[in-house]
Amino acid sequence: MAGEEKAANSLVRPGFIVSALLVVALVVALVFLLITRDAAPSPQAGQDTTQTSTSSSERLAPTTGSSDAKGESDSVCGLVASDQVIPTQALPSVPVSVGTRIQVPSIDGYGPGVREGVSHCFAHNPSGAILAAANFLTWMSSKEQLDEVVPALVAEGPNKERMEAAVKDEWQGETGSAFIIRGFKYEDRGPDDAMVVLAVSHVAFPDKIVGWPLVLTWQDGDWKVEAPSTDSWGERLIDSMPLEGFIEWSA
Repeated sequence: MAGEEKAANSLVRPGFIVSALLVVALVVALVFLLITRDAAPSPQAGQDTTQTSTSSSERLAPTTGSSDAKGESDSVCGLVASDQVIPTQALPSVPVSVGTRIQVPSIDGYGPGVREGVSHCFAHNPSGAILAAANFLTWMSSKEQLDEVVPALVAEGPNKERMEAAVKDEWQGETGSAFIIRGFKYEDRGPDDAMVVLAVSHVAFPDKIVGWPLVLTWQDGDWKVEAPSTDSWGERLIDSMPLEGFIEWSA
């Protein structure tokens, strides 16, 4: 126990943790470490969350041609916001390879419409916002091309500037494993704003699920993630995805 406490203390030294804004994977790893050390769950506790796949026939395909459909595109890559339906089942996404070693969920017509460089450009609707959130967190947690990710995917403002400064000062090109996306919750905040909470796990701790909230805003023809004003995104451990209203989604 003393050795584990020493290791945990070393992780929280200022010289080791640069910022939760930057090293997001480290924050979750630290949460997992503390939970595993202090309150290891019994095999019978909780609900089995390892089975997350959903057959294509059970998934809700995004609906087109609704009464709210927009005939013209307002996205930077010409995607049309064909509906404003809030998904109630897993999105029918398929993984596509981007960067040099990661995959992000994709749906034709919903994004990402641009896959070269840092993938971006999503439809101006709830499904597009969810895909944009998953795209952002995959890139950020892997830390691949981090110096390009923040300028491309984060909303303009002083918090973005703070995030860019942290990357410039502390990131030295290191990368890691991207989060495994297990599900989502969507909160509608109007046509140009949304809250997406992603349920994620890490390959090193597959039985621990963390809820990661992301606030998105429609800016410059794409969904952008609002960087928090502090060194915390508000992430927390999830005991049960169904009880907390998450829709399972193996993205």
